[in-house]
Amino acid sequence: MPDQLPVAILAFNAVADVRANHDRIHAAIDAAVAGGARLLATPECALTGYPSAARADWSGMPWNVVADAEESLSEYARSRDLALVLGSAGPVADGEGISNDALACGRWVRPALRHGSGLVRYRKRNLTPMDKNHFIAGDTPGVFALDDWIIGLAICFDVRFPGHWAELAQVNCDAVVCVSHMAGSDPDPGSKAQVVPALFATRAAEWATPVLFANTSAPDRYLDSALWDARGVRIAGVSEGLAFATLRRRSTFDPWYAELRKQSLASWHANPESADG
Repeated sequence: MPDQLPVAILAFNAVADVRANHDRIHAAIDAAVAGGARLLATPECALTGYPSAARADWSGMPWNVVADAEESLSEYARSRDLALVLGSAGPVADGEGISNDALACGRWVRPALRHGSGLVRYRKRNLTPMDKNHFIAGDTPGVFALDDWIIGLAICFDVRFPGHWAELAQVNCDAVVCVSHMAGSDPDPGSKAQVVPALFATRAAEWATPVLFANTSAPDRYLDSALWDARGVRIAGVSEGLAFATLRRRSTFDPWYAELRKQSLASWHANPESADG
């Protein structure tokens, strides 16, 4: 069982042109492989562009082009022996709206909560008030297996909801990948720049679980992309472009961290309502 997983984070500012975003991510796959990464994470809506930022809304969105681009990037990542967590969006099966997605695909990726192979699509469950103008919420957690690592998925606003992270801990996730577009106006200027990094450090620390955070590089972002280890310590970051880092299992640290995970889970099982956010 490998105790370390080399990863890469792509920080870039997605645009309204799906093909341009595809090409940017395609090039990043090559660069990530050249740097020794086995997993690459992109920002939220990296393929489609984030509504209210790269585009006003979904009017005229060529969803067939998005689907083709997802398949193209998944196949290319697989051909390069790389796992990819791709920020995207798409119509839900019942036609009721658009979901905000984190797509785990590429080499080695398989569902962790059931038998099977191929991609895992997590649909963002916790929507901001602005998100609700553009998306409908998903209703199930996203978890995938990469070799013998179990990795949970989160999207942006999920960081503010402890229950989301408790669910991932209950299925014994070794790490969490969070794709984000944390940028834009702040109703209390400067507060998010202080609070959000602390939230990520807390989520990593309370569950003794490393968190890989891929954010937009937009000039008005609240924080840079980063990696927090199982202690809650920030060990890597990048404002734009690629950053390389290594995920380490909690077992590689002092045994206290493994015990902390057990205690946190015991507390959650005893008081699940405390993690409702």
